Amino acid sequence: MAYILFLIGGLGFGYAAPGFWKLAPLAFPIVLALGAFLRDGIDAGSLLKLIFALVVTVAGIVVGSLLDQRAAARSGPAHA
Repeated sequence: MAYILFLIGGLGFGYAAPGFWKLAPLAFPIVLALGAFLRDGIDAGSLLKLIFALVVTVAGIVVGSLLDQRAAARSGPAHA
């Protein structure tokens, strides 16, 4: 379930956030992993879960950014 939330968060930020704010959802799995590492210690399974969460989040950001570019291309140039 967590990975689905990371994907949706990446999609949302990738689509709606401006500039480097699109990368903000990468902080969520990192902060959660740091909490788990402090509580349970670092092991290979935890690191693999963190890497997978980051990959899923980046995939969501990329797809969201592509959707944003596609929507912008369809709407044409902004009129002032």
